[in-house]
Amino acid sequence: MTTIKPIAVTLAFLFSAIAFSLSTRADDKPNDTVIEKLQGRWLVVSGVNQGRELSEAEVEGTYVTITTNTIVTYDRDQRQRFRAVFRTDEAKDPIHITMTSVADNASTDKLKTEPKPSQPVASGILKLDGDDEWTLCYGLPGADRPKAFESTASNRAMLFKLKKEEVDPSTIPSAGDEQK
Repeated sequence: MTTIKPIAVTLAFLFSAIAFSLSTRADDKPNDTVIEKLQGRWLVVSGVNQGRELSEAEVEGTYVTITTNTIVTYDRDQRQRFRAVFRTDEAKDPIHITMTSVADNASTDKLKTEPKPSQPVASGILKLDGDDEWTLCYGLPGADRPKAFESTASNRAMLFKLKKEEVDPSTIPSAGDEQK
């Protein structure tokens, strides 16, 4: 019976170590792709349009939602202003993003990231600033992909800083609410 206790203790320790290791790995997300990290709702905190700093009134209430490979921008009145499918290239430094404009009512589950000749394409760069902020800089359709995070009249670029918006749990319908 005395030989069983050391084995039991060793096994208990081993399983505890494995469980701790797995739970730590689940919390750490070092292998998430950029697209996975961008999922959610983001407030636009500042912006520059072709060298002109956007006023607080222009930025206030503007937000972006990212779901799978679709990015949608809304103004403070919750009107959709821009909708695109996108792809990223994480092998580039800074990370490249290519956005293809799509119709406001396009079904996102069937959208492709490869543009048709008639669809406007905006090429840009992005950088993640921690878990809750990121910067997006892109050239307007027909302009070159920016090489730096700057917007000037000559580079025809847009520059935005975005911050993750915390979701209010009370806005998520409960199972009982859905049946009403």
